[in-house]
Amino acid sequence: MILDKVLKIYQKYTICIHCLGRMFSLLGTNKTNQQRGDALLLALTMENHKIFLSEDSEPRQQALFNLKLLAEQADYLPAQKILKKEGLSYNVREFKTECYLCHDIFDNIEKFLEDIKLKIEAIEFDSFLIGSSPNSHIINIEDKFKSEFNILEAESFKSHFNREVGKILMASLNKTPKFNNPDLLIIITFDFDKFEIDVVIRSLFVYGRYNKFIRGVPQTHWLCGKCKGKGCESCNFSGKQYNMSIEEFISPEFIEASKATDSKFHGAGREDIDVRMLGTGRPFIIELKNPKIRAIDLHKIEKRVNKISKKKVKIHDLKFSNKKEVIWLKSDAENTKKSYRALVESVSKISRQTFKEKLEELSNIFENREIFQKTPIRVSHRRANKTRHKSVYKIKGTFLKPNSFEFIIDTQGGTYIKELITGDNGRTSPSFSEIFNMPLICKELDVLEISL
Repeated sequence: MILDKVLKIYQKYTICIHCLGRMFSLLGTNKTNQQRGDALLLALTMENHKIFLSEDSEPRQQALFNLKLLAEQADYLPAQKILKKEGLSYNVREFKTECYLCHDIFDNIEKFLEDIKLKIEAIEFDSFLIGSSPNSHIINIEDKFKSEFNILEAESFKSHFNREVGKILMASLNKTPKFNNPDLLIIITFDFDKFEIDVVIRSLFVYGRYNKFIRGVPQTHWLCGKCKGKGCESCNFSGKQYNMSIEEFISPEFIEASKATDSKFHGAGREDIDVRMLGTGRPFIIELKNPKIRAIDLHKIEKRVNKISKKKVKIHDLKFSNKKEVIWLKSDAENTKKSYRALVESVSKISRQTFKEKLEELSNIFENREIFQKTPIRVSHRRANKTRHKSVYKIKGTFLKPNSFEFIIDTQGGTYIKELITGDNGRTSPSFSEIFNMPLICKELDVLEISL
């Protein structure tokens, strides 16, 4: 039945050997579409040659018709040679007829190679994937064709095209095709007579930790609240709310080294602008977009950033990362354990003994307990108003002056420490202010440790 269908196809259309094989691509394994198409035509040629050599005149006439069909419509050389051997003529076309389905794209697949190589010549990569977007009428023609001949076992045009282009590119560049997270996605948009090539470069991810030794610096770039980055008198036409950020201290060296077009900074949570990040630092991942160089020297970049931002920002523990780790870094931020140092002042003076008693009370009430925090007033304009359940693990305190104390507080990630101390007008309860029976103010806050 397959061979009968092939003959019916060639009675109406001329299609190339690649497209013929593709129409039956789901049948049989470990063969290319070209090999599959050749096998079908060879089987038909052999069968009809055998019938032609028989003595029965009626089958011989049909076999001759079929051999001429294969020689003319399929332009199949073995059929042509048989007819010549038997002293029989067939119509030789002056000009080759284009394949009805692909217009001979698969016979000229190399024409895409040089344009692709020009597009990617300045890009460093190890793996690639070919994608394509054929004009809709190419797909429509093929869909109607398959419907006309009730073909259910065909491979899609796109799948066949992507693989064939991938094979020649792999052979030419000695690079590896990769279906999951390739370094390059090469997209070919084409019609029968023209094509365009676009290259999507996979982002490069670098993990590290940063320390922030100064106050008044946000983690990421903040646009001016008034002009939204356009530049105005309020921001001295910089478009920024703050002159610098951790992101801006770190990113430029990575962008320059990788020749990326842009970057995005992902932190494991963030500290307030007036809070320092000390200890082993806060985990971060910098995402470098459209990098032309992937094999960047992380040690060299680390030294460069730390030299430029000396006594302000420091980065360390750099390593290459991936998008999955970004997702984990964001989703797991609240499961971290964080240690803070808080310098606290009271509105009234107390004795050392009273402080000792209050510290013991703090330990009894808070340690290994859950507290409830409504969204703080200071961030309510940009965060949902909800109640968060957070755990406090340990509290240590030092009496500095009758109205000045230092606390070391170990808590679950995402705990609002300032509000834990002040109470935030009752939005965090219990709070240090409640236990001390007077208002407490957090004058300075530092993050000492983040444990993932």
